[in-house]
Amino acid sequence: MTSTTAAPASPATDRRPSLRRPRIAGILLAAIVVAGASYGLSVARGGGASAPRAVAASLAAPSAPVEIGIPGSAVAQPATGSLAQIDHSIAAWTKNLAADPTDYLSATNLATLYHGRGRLTADLADQERALAATRTALRVVPTDPSARLLEASIQFTIHDFEAALATASALYADDPTQLAARATRADAELELGRVDAATADFAKLAAATSGPGVDVRLARLAYVTGDPVAAVARSEAALAYAAASEGDTGFYDFAAAEYARLTGDATAARAGYKAALGVRSTDLASLVGLARIDAFDGRTDAAIAGLRRAADIAPQPETLALLGDLLAARGATTEADDLFATVRLTGRLSTIAGSVYDRQLIGFELDHRGASEATLAAARASLAARPDYAGHDLVAWALHRLGRDDAAAAEAEAARATGIVDGRVLFHTGAIALARGDVTGGRALLRQALALGPALDPAARAEASGLLSR
Repeated sequence: MTSTTAAPASPATDRRPSLRRPRIAGILLAAIVVAGASYGLSVARGGGASAPRAVAASLAAPSAPVEIGIPGSAVAQPATGSLAQIDHSIAAWTKNLAADPTDYLSATNLATLYHGRGRLTADLADQERALAATRTALRVVPTDPSARLLEASIQFTIHDFEAALATASALYADDPTQLAARATRADAELELGRVDAATADFAKLAAATSGPGVDVRLARLAYVTGDPVAAVARSEAALAYAAASEGDTGFYDFAAAEYARLTGDATAARAGYKAALGVRSTDLASLVGLARIDAFDGRTDAAIAGLRRAADIAPQPETLALLGDLLAARGATTEADDLFATVRLTGRLSTIAGSVYDRQLIGFELDHRGASEATLAAARASLAARPDYAGHDLVAWALHRLGRDDAAAAEAEAARATGIVDGRVLFHTGAIALARGDVTGGRALLRQALALGPALDPAARAEASGLLSR
């Protein structure tokens, strides 16, 4: 089912309330990028109870763009700034706060700067500093909505989805005009697999306000609930809104590109990633996305170069694993093994890294001869904390790797309960079906996964192709 989006009306004809910008002044805000486990597109995904297909497409299309932040951002429209400028501002506000520990403005500004810096560099320590500064501000002014929204956004960014849900829900209950809090609540619900609750919140959000931040959320909902065509349409509408407002389009370029990749359109994905990199050349998610397209198109040298560049900015597990796979396929096993060792070290570096990258690390082990009872236990723990479709898929794959395919089939069925059409889920479900003797069904699922082209990384494509050729 194809989503239809009305053309933007004149702001003078749209009387619906816009989202109010948080009251944070005098700050240089960091530019927003999606790093590694980006919002719902490449890693973190929702699932859970069954929801109607194309539910996002059926929602009323927004009629005028308003300012509402992207998922995980407490600000509506971040300004572009260099790290040197951001660090200069951080030093100034740190000095002010040290002189007066009750300086609410300095604490809030520091929190916002660290939050933005962390999203720019994928440095999780910055997010921890941001959370600490936010809580300093809240000790001074416990009820301030700007600081409370910032706290929820940081919690969402570090994948503490239950905390983000609680914080955003409390803020919205206290003040129903805080639409950003409702948006963050819905974001957290979707990541926790509570699709029905998220659908209801997104519908009410779309009825109350409009803009690219709303449309990109409806794209996510459409993808999770089994309407990839609507997901692409909504992400393109979000980009069009952002471009019309002459704001920072980088995230929306990336989102449109990522949905194009996930639905098998390598050409559109390449153009979108390049557009995002034109806005911000260090956008990690777009560097990795473009490398995936290069790898799919057989441009292995370009893919390796792009992944090296991304790893130099932030050595995230997904980036290093993909780079290692490409190098291993070329026979550079020593360098590949070094990269794989670094991936395995990531989860031991800090508690927050183990939490944010837990599913990347578990998936890496399952695809690199690391399946074990401990890996299965980690997958089950991840699912218990976050019972979405991706969690069910992870447990299914762990069970399959351990040869427990009947149990794996039940988890695979749960993963597909939302109707999602996802390349990795299709590949995993097809492999499990073949292992259980369902040759016809398994082969059909594998063909469907392979037809999505760059939605599967090279190693997964090779394994799926190998299963079909047997």
